[in-house]
Amino acid sequence: MARMWVSSTLLFVICLLFQRCPLILANTLEYMDVEEVKQLINDEKYVVILLSDEKDCGEKCKELEETLASIREDVVESLNAWVVRTHSPELSEEYGLNVVKLDNAIVFVRSGVPLLYTGPADNDELMLHQIVTNLESVVHYLNDDNFEHDTQASTGATTGDWLVMFTRSGCNTCSHMRATLEAVAAEMRGRKNVAVIDRDAGGGQTTRRFGVKDFPSFILFRLGRLYRFELPLLDAPTLVAFATDGFRNARAEDIPHPKTPFDDLTEQIADWLRENPSIVNAVMYASIGLLAVIVIASVGFFKSSPAKSEKKQESKKKK
Repeated sequence: MARMWVSSTLLFVICLLFQRCPLILANTLEYMDVEEVKQLINDEKYVVILLSDEKDCGEKCKELEETLASIREDVVESLNAWVVRTHSPELSEEYGLNVVKLDNAIVFVRSGVPLLYTGPADNDELMLHQIVTNLESVVHYLNDDNFEHDTQASTGATTGDWLVMFTRSGCNTCSHMRATLEAVAAEMRGRKNVAVIDRDAGGGQTTRRFGVKDFPSFILFRLGRLYRFELPLLDAPTLVAFATDGFRNARAEDIPHPKTPFDDLTEQIADWLRENPSIVNAVMYASIGLLAVIVIASVGFFKSSPAKSEKKQESKKKK
C-alpha cells in the first residue's frame, strides 16, 4: 500500500513538471551564438534579436525576454520571422547600444536594416505593434542634388519638418547610430521626416553650407529656420523630444544660401587640413627639414667661396 502511494505521488509530481515545462519554455527564447545570428541576418528577411549583456539572461534582460517570448508566436505567424537571443559585444556595438547607454535591447532587422526597440520592457502590445508596423525603413537619404528639392528648406519646408543626421565616412558613431535613427523615424512616421546626408557620398556642399564640422550632427529644418541638436545623449527618445518640441529651446537660425564655388573649395580644403593633422604635420616637418638642408648647403657654399677666391689671388701673385 505504501509502495503504491509513493508511485502515485511520484507520477503526480512528474505530471506537474511536464505541465509546467511548456510555461517555462514559453518565457524563454532560443539562444544562438553570434555566427548563427549573422547567418540568419544574411539569409532571412526578418530577424528579431534580443541582445543580452551576458550569455545567460540575467535579471536586467529577463523582462525583455519574457515580453518578447509572449509575442513570439504572433511575430512568427505574421512575418515568418526568427525570434532569438544572443550575447555579442560585436553586434551590440554595431547596433549602437553603447552609444545609447543600453546593456540589453531588442533589435528588429529587416533585410539587414536594424530598428532598435525603444519602448517599455513590459509592454507586449507596444512591442508587437512596433515590430509588425515597421517592416521597411522610412529614413530618407539626401545629397547635394536632391536636398533642396526634397526638403524645400529655403522656401519654408512645405514638405514638412526634417530632422537630418549629417555623417561622413570613417565615423564609427555615425554608422552605429543607424538602428537608433530608424527608431526615431518609426516613432515620428507621418508627422516629421527623418533623413541622412553623407558628406563624403555626394553631400559635401550641403554639409559645408550648414557649417557642420562634427559628426554625427543633427539639424531640424522647420518653416524656413534651422535648429541644431546640441545635447550629449543620442538616444531615440531624446531626439524625438527635440524634433517634437525641444527645438524651441535651441537658437533658431536662418537658412544660409549655398556657398560660392570658391568659398566652398576654400572650406573643403580647411576641413581636410583640420581632419588630417598627421599629414599636415608630416608635410610641415618635411618642409622644415628641406629648408634646413638648403640653409646648411648655402652656408657651406658661402664658406667655401672665399677660400677658392683666395687661392685664385695667390696663384695670380705667383705669376
